[in-house]
Amino acid sequence: MNKKKSIYVLGTGLSHDGSACLLKDGKIVYAIEKERVTRVKHDGFNDRDAVDYCLKAEGITLNDLDLIVQNANFGAFKFGNDYFFGDRLFKDDLKVPVVTISHHLAHAYNAIGTSPFNDTDVLILDGCGSPADECMDLSSGVILPENTDSEIKYLYCEKDSFYSYDGKTYKSVYKDFSPMGMGGKHYPMHPPTTLHSIGGVYSAISGYCFGNLGDEGKLMGLAPFGDPTTYNKEIFSLRDGRVFVNYDWMTDFRKPARTYGEFKKDFQYYANIAAWCQKEVERAVLYVINSRAPLTKSENLSYSGGVALNAVANARILKETPYKNVYMTPAAGDNGLAIGCAYYGWLEVLKKERVMHNGNSCFGKTYTNEEIREEIDMFYLPHDESKRKAVAEFFDSVPSFLNKEKSAEEKTKCIVQFNVKDAGVFALSINGDKFSSAREYIGVPDSIVNTSSQIILNTSRNMSALYDSVNKKQTKIEGSLSVLDDLIMEEKAVEQLGILNKKVHQNKKKLDYVKSENVIQETAKLLADGKVIGWFNGGSEFGPRALGHRSILADPRKKDIQKFINARVKFREDFRPFAPSVIKEDVSNYFEFEGDSPYMILVAQVKPEWKDKIPGVVHKNNSSRIQTVTPEWNEKYYELLKEFKKHTGISVLLNTSFNKKGMPIVETPLDALSFFYECELDALVMGDYIIRKP
Repeated sequence: MNKKKSIYVLGTGLSHDGSACLLKDGKIVYAIEKERVTRVKHDGFNDRDAVDYCLKAEGITLNDLDLIVQNANFGAFKFGNDYFFGDRLFKDDLKVPVVTISHHLAHAYNAIGTSPFNDTDVLILDGCGSPADECMDLSSGVILPENTDSEIKYLYCEKDSFYSYDGKTYKSVYKDFSPMGMGGKHYPMHPPTTLHSIGGVYSAISGYCFGNLGDEGKLMGLAPFGDPTTYNKEIFSLRDGRVFVNYDWMTDFRKPARTYGEFKKDFQYYANIAAWCQKEVERAVLYVINSRAPLTKSENLSYSGGVALNAVANARILKETPYKNVYMTPAAGDNGLAIGCAYYGWLEVLKKERVMHNGNSCFGKTYTNEEIREEIDMFYLPHDESKRKAVAEFFDSVPSFLNKEKSAEEKTKCIVQFNVKDAGVFALSINGDKFSSAREYIGVPDSIVNTSSQIILNTSRNMSALYDSVNKKQTKIEGSLSVLDDLIMEEKAVEQLGILNKKVHQNKKKLDYVKSENVIQETAKLLADGKVIGWFNGGSEFGPRALGHRSILADPRKKDIQKFINARVKFREDFRPFAPSVIKEDVSNYFEFEGDSPYMILVAQVKPEWKDKIPGVVHKNNSSRIQTVTPEWNEKYYELLKEFKKHTGISVLLNTSFNKKGMPIVETPLDALSFFYECELDALVMGDYIIRKP
């Protein structure tokens, strides 16, 4: 009897903070943010890397897919699917159906697909969605207060959308649009896109305080240091169930922080702005929700869009709105669009039954102990001169056995650059029949460059891998380069490559690591002894928060631990707070909170008797952005917290993302090892292996 074929739906988000998500029979099997693969913070748009990651992790090809659903603002792929900020994996001649959906609809299905509720209201609040002429959710009955002439609909974009979902289908209830602004007035705080969105203003004020538009999370962390009453003007005008941005106050703000020095010099000025902005955003968010709730009278709300990452406002939603149950998506920003696209495909296009999500938000590839061990064995400590010397010796030997006469037609001039991992880039200059080599590090090439005058070859491992990749024709080489053919195919060259590889491994500096028989117990002991740990466990989290899979952990009882990690591990601003992880059954012991906060997007007050006992996770205003941990999908981390409690009497750990300022959270064992040796972490725990600094 033939086994029933699985149904695969691929979702891909091509906005900023791009991502891809793969559903198998209605369940997420893999999802990844593009930045985790490319190692470029907030990387987005072209989706090749993220899609490729998901397909390879599952071991399938594009042709195994049953459906692809995509989203990108502006254009809706009317120009075709072949190209979007670069060549894509799937072309217009692909036999798999490709469906394009609008922005807020993708956000909404991120919330619907992962929500714990059978039926729910859905609210989307962000900076800017799709233009009105590209929206697919303007069904009859939807309230459209901003009803524009058809000729200028493209100038109006989504700012908030409200839906109801009955367990089978969604319905658009209320959609508000805003004219595009595009910073036309050039005020330092002018929103970058829409004129009247909550998210747009928050992004603009973040840019004013920190010098860029990608640091909205910092603004929330800065706010407790300021006085919200310093400015008495209202950022927003709230009327008729809608939010409008007032612009009469903007000309009063003329000192954007262009450097970190400027920010530090006027720290209180920017802190007061952050506090004022946070207060106004909370006021606007609560107004929108309380205006929309009576339209359906549901008890459940699922909430997404970039504004839904505001943990302080989220805490107030639980207390100050009619909803009994509220779910905030862990990847509420544009990184969550791919998840929404995939679920829309399963539920709306294929019309399949909804498979209830289990709450897990960790969708990255899981690395086995064997894979981790292989990465450890291949890793070279930074500044390993023995390896660099071995590579240099190899290049010195190249001219002696490849100095062959060439005909005039065969003569060419080029430079072959070998990017040898952790040793540097070495150049072999070829000019006709003359060869010369360079030992010095000449920079890391970004990609393969194919021209008649220069060829750059990359290898992620060693010289033998370089030979393999070229010999197997995995690298496309153009031009008449018979000299290069001799270099690669010459038996003596292959022999020399083998000698090089052997020399490198003989001279390799060994890492200090052990495979633990009880990694939970040993890690808890290290933490209780005051060590700061890199914790690499299972598949990576999807979203901006580390939840015990790619985390930096520390004992929250240490008074100066927050300053140490900011300065010596994460290399970021000293005011930035850290969050506590706590086993769910103990959360009310330490915090004024009961219930679930698994995604670290709710803020609660620390109980007075614990304020001085866990100072590492207490913010300026006595608050903490808490994460409650259960064994259902975070078993190993849950056991670590319990073991830490045995050693210390508390079931709380300081938990922050395994990265530094400007770096995406680590994805692979190699990412973790590389960062471990760049900072002052004491130990790295990956799988059952514990690595210490020499």
